[in-house]
Amino acid sequence: MLQKRMKDLRLQRGLTQNEPAAVLRTSREAYSMYENGKRQLSCQGLVQLAQFYGVTTDYLLGLSDEPDGIPKLTSDEEKLLDHFRGCDQRGKRTVLQLSIQQEKESNS
Repeated sequence: MLQKRMKDLRLQRGLTQNEPAAVLRTSREAYSMYENGKRQLSCQGLVQLAQFYGVTTDYLLGLSDEPDGIPKLTSDEEKLLDHFRGCDQRGKRTVLQLSIQQEKESNS
């Protein structure tokens, strides 16, 4: 998965192998071997690429499908958040209290 994500991110940004290779302080040929699975990327290299592309290491490794590490909200969660933001302070407290009460009842 790492090799695929490395290549996909590079191509999505319209980069050649030279740019990420420079970040890793390696040659284009060596970087090509990383993308083709013929060479293993170090932990330090993994972190450098994640920072370069603005994604998490979990995303690069295929442990998450969220590049920024933040899960996407469901439709219901978006509606609830929009409603919550529209409430005054009293309404927000009420929503939070109801949520806490529901959670306690679910865990009992």
